[in-house]
Amino acid sequence: MIRLTEVLGDYDRAFKGMSVAGSPFITVVGNARAFQGLSISGSPLYTIQGNKLFKGMAISGAPLATLVGDLMFPGIQVSGEPLARLKKTNSIKGIGFSGSPLVTVPSGNVATLFAATYHALKG
Repeated sequence: MIRLTEVLGDYDRAFKGMSVAGSPFITVVGNARAFQGLSISGSPLYTIQGNKLFKGMAISGAPLATLVGDLMFPGIQVSGEPLARLKKTNSIKGIGFSGSPLVTVPSGNVATLFAATYHALKG
């Protein structure tokens, strides 16, 4: 049975590691709010505003992470060693081009991959 919220909702799911099915690690609603697991209501873990990731409902102030191209940096830093590299449907820790994925987003949605990668590393 399909729930009406699944049909009408604009959300995307991320899975931990190489998995592409089962219980999601993070669910992102409307490319903006990231929730833990299957939840799509209540207070979000993160809010995505452009290329910045904020804690909770905040959309201003100091971000938790900044995305520059395919590299994710901590805070407002945009140079030096990145936390992770986002690649198509998954992310790799550090600056490497290969290795075991931290998270996988089957749809390839960058906002979902951004929030899920941060949560896998720091959450």
